[in-house]
Amino acid sequence: MYDQFYRVFRAWRIFGREGGFRGSNIFIVSLSNIKILRMKRTLFPLVAFSIMVFAFACTSGIKKEMTAIETLEKELTDQAARPDPEKLAGLLDAYTAFVDNHAADTMAPLYLYKAINLSMGINNGALAMQLTDRMLNEYPKYSRIPETVFLKAYIYENQLSNLGLALKTYQDFLSRFPEHDLADDAQAAIDNLGKSPEELIREFEARAAQQAGN
Repeated sequence: MYDQFYRVFRAWRIFGREGGFRGSNIFIVSLSNIKILRMKRTLFPLVAFSIMVFAFACTSGIKKEMTAIETLEKELTDQAARPDPEKLAGLLDAYTAFVDNHAADTMAPLYLYKAINLSMGINNGALAMQLTDRMLNEYPKYSRIPETVFLKAYIYENQLSNLGLALKTYQDFLSRFPEHDLADDAQAAIDNLGKSPEELIREFEARAAQQAGN
């Protein structure tokens, strides 16, 4: 400590006399500040390197999860006739886990959309509805939002048997996406909402007979 102050005092004497500094114009750089500057220069590349390592680890982890998902998808595609229920559940969990862990990743909305379709495929309407709401709330600008709205109406109609909300959602779809490829399907669903299969068959036969008569 004594040596440090001696060197600072000596510097003051030299620069104060030879440099012409007086009073408040005297600038003394302490050795402790020099040490701090040197430490910062040493720490900066270390921090930058640590950030790079962390980013690489995250990217590597994401790639592993995506590879695992792709493997499950391929296995289930090969078993299309009789898919393994455990693998279906595992794939659904993998989709939702990816979205939970990497919500900002560009693949997240696609995996969420696949999770919606898969949950519908295993007839889990409650989960499918939960996932559609999540898609609409968290990824409102995703390219498949129109299909998601249509699927929401379909789930209400066919898996949750809520015809009132199904009608409202089909109408919302037509209002927002009148030129979409699914617009005709939405209108047909509205026209036939609540009708039994027998009623639909009779109407189809009646239209066919009318067309034949013309």
